[in-house]
Amino acid sequence: MKEKRAFIVDASSDIGPQFDMVHERMVYDSAAEFNAPHAILLTHAHIGHYTGLMFYGYEGLSASRIPVYCTSKMARFLEENGPWSQLVRYENIALQIIRPEEEISLTPRISFTPLLVPHRDEYSDTVGFIIAGPKKSLLYIPDIQSWEAWNRSIKEEVRRTDYAILDGTFFSPDELPGRDLSKIGHPFITASMDVLGPVAKSGKTRIYFTHLNHTNLALDPDGPEQKEITKKGFHLASDGMEIML
Repeated sequence: MKEKRAFIVDASSDIGPQFDMVHERMVYDSAAEFNAPHAILLTHAHIGHYTGLMFYGYEGLSASRIPVYCTSKMARFLEENGPWSQLVRYENIALQIIRPEEEISLTPRISFTPLLVPHRDEYSDTVGFIIAGPKKSLLYIPDIQSWEAWNRSIKEEVRRTDYAILDGTFFSPDELPGRDLSKIGHPFITASMDVLGPVAKSGKTRIYFTHLNHTNLALDPDGPEQKEITKKGFHLASDGMEIML
């Protein structure tokens, strides 16, 4: 906020109110500055993570060259499939190719490093981000097949940062009767707490779960699932929360 710049990580269909929330907390020098984010970072090509780009197209804001950071496969998906290709052709967005493990500076004080993660890569590959500020860093992985499928140790990656915001799509295996959740591909919150319990207890890294499915029982503030999460030293990400880096 000190630099009066705003960045969006993943463009959900709620990107308008999400950006408005950021704008309300920032002071701009002119009205034009808050019409759109200064850049958008995309993790992958699943619906909830990129469809918000539509609001910056010709029929909407008709933005001018918003930098969109994504992998080459994600960029190809946007370039070759309508209506997203129109945003590229009309230069509403400007694709910026990122490569795994290569740090990119957004400002002199803020940088991010993409990490390739396994997921259902039907249309593009999938990345998470390490986002670093002048004092602290944050690991953001909203989607992953499982921690065991990753070629990195999630415990070590979390220990390296001050905050972690991780895939919490489902609380437990019995959440969707009749569906094979292994084919959907997300670690259960219960399993993540088993793996990361020692890290949470150490207090070194504050761990949040995000990306909760509407069936996730942890959404109930009075339910035993959310109480279990809190008791074990974990947290749920919430709308409007602030993390100082």
